[in-house]
Amino acid sequence: MKTAVKAIPLIRASQLEPYLTFMDKIGANSNKFLEQSKIRVDVLNTPEKLLPEYQVWDFIERAGKGNGSAIEFGLHTGNEGNFDFVLGLMYPSLTAYDALNRLCLFTRLHSSQANLWLSEKGSEIWFCRQGIPEIAVGQKAVEAYTLMLMINLVRYTTGLKHWQPSKICLQMKQNSSIKQFKPLQNTEIKYKQKLTAIAIDSTLLSLTQTSTDSPDLSSPINLSTPARDFVGSLRQVIQSLSSNNYPNLKEVADITGMSSRTLQRRLKEAEISYTEIINQIQFERAKTLLKESNLTLREISEALGYSTQGHFSRAFKRWTGITPQLFRQL
Repeated sequence: MKTAVKAIPLIRASQLEPYLTFMDKIGANSNKFLEQSKIRVDVLNTPEKLLPEYQVWDFIERAGKGNGSAIEFGLHTGNEGNFDFVLGLMYPSLTAYDALNRLCLFTRLHSSQANLWLSEKGSEIWFCRQGIPEIAVGQKAVEAYTLMLMINLVRYTTGLKHWQPSKICLQMKQNSSIKQFKPLQNTEIKYKQKLTAIAIDSTLLSLTQTSTDSPDLSSPINLSTPARDFVGSLRQVIQSLSSNNYPNLKEVADITGMSSRTLQRRLKEAEISYTEIINQIQFERAKTLLKESNLTLREISEALGYSTQGHFSRAFKRWTGITPQLFRQL
């Protein structure tokens, strides 16, 4: 019986936008930190692109430390950054509660292992978030950002621009950056908790949605839902890195926060090899290019990373039993 192997956490490239916008605002150079985290700049032109969440958190950590403090970087980005990328998840909705509940239900379209929920306790409803324990890098900065994002989403759904929670829970240890952050100065803060959460008066969430905007969830996101299995998520990671040349195993291990040995072990547990996954990706792309493009066989060979057309033709025949020329005619 095949062992269930945990999927690699994936996240949309769109979730980099608030950080990049804030860095532009303060005149900081984001490109060097993107390069250090091995995130291609051209990926930013495709916001629905799926990236390893470790890679994005690594960028946030580097950018935060490079601009003074990772926690302060997260706080300011969450407080001042653009969060339009999640608004489409909250529509259509009748009340603030309905909007936040929809966000909790559909947020995994943006982050495959995101875990948000609403929990009722007496006269309060807690807006809760569980992080990803296996990703150590960037945890504090991401929690700080998510905290302020959650507060801003409550403000947006209720129409109360200056609303502030009376109580919050944080997973991180106590630190001066949080304590001295002006938007939280009148808030009771509990540290070293099992989750991140903000308390909301339940009557506020019964308010009718005030915004008339109804952003649509774009079709590419629906078409590329993050995989929930290991092999599927690994395939999406490789596809996010691929241009004409496919990344080697070590490159993939690095940006997913694993050692090469750990990645090889997980592949073995999933009963598949790295080469087999590359072959699957090449085969699917080859079929698409042969059937849906006017590219020549030589151009398709180059697009798939083959040194010669002959190498591609032999590989395709090994996969299908027929030549690419014949497949194109079928």
